[in-house]
Amino acid sequence: LHEIHHLQQRNVAMVEVTVLSKRGCHLCEVAMKMARRIQGEIPFRLSQVDISEERALMDRYAEKVPVVLIDQIEALSGQVREQELRRAIKRARWRRPISRILSRFRSSLPRGRSFL
Repeated sequence: LHEIHHLQQRNVAMVEVTVLSKRGCHLCEVAMKMARRIQGEIPFRLSQVDISEERALMDRYAEKVPVVLIDQIEALSGQVREQELRRAIKRARWRRPISRILSRFRSSLPRGRSFL
């Protein structure tokens, strides 16, 4: 039970990245691949939403996909560059007080050592 509570607390602090896409969108596939690659370096929750299934989303985003939402806020759209996405995710993490504390703690550890 303690372990589950600990994992829930850690998830609360994680940034949530959502890629809005539609079928047949090559740039959407590229954005998801970039996000997965970055996720290997920086922990965050990643999801993909197909806007084709919701009229309101199609009306709003059909000409802009892929659209990257970070913590439910539109951050990037169109031809997303990996450097821009990484920077936006890092900025979102930095806005969270616990992330600032943990990043300082991690940087004080010897290379290759983990505190978790």
